[in-house]
Amino acid sequence: MERLMTWNYRVVRGDAGLRIHDVYYDADGNPVSRHEMPTYVYGDTIEELRSQLMLMLEALDEPAIDQEAFDVPASPPSDR
Repeated sequence: MERLMTWNYRVVRGDAGLRIHDVYYDADGNPVSRHEMPTYVYGDTIEELRSQLMLMLEALDEPAIDQEAFDVPASPPSDR
């Protein structure tokens, strides 16, 4: 059975400091991509805003991910 890619909010450390981003993980739980722009709080109700903020607060309990983890260049094509 194929596992779906998961995501959560994580703190990403880059040149501009610390920012919270949506980070996506592969089937083994390794971070593989993120939204280019930091996330922001949005919603139609106060409860939706509260829920999103609670998820963002959880990101503060995890280690920050260095921006370079997402800037890995693609492997060159094989000659084989």
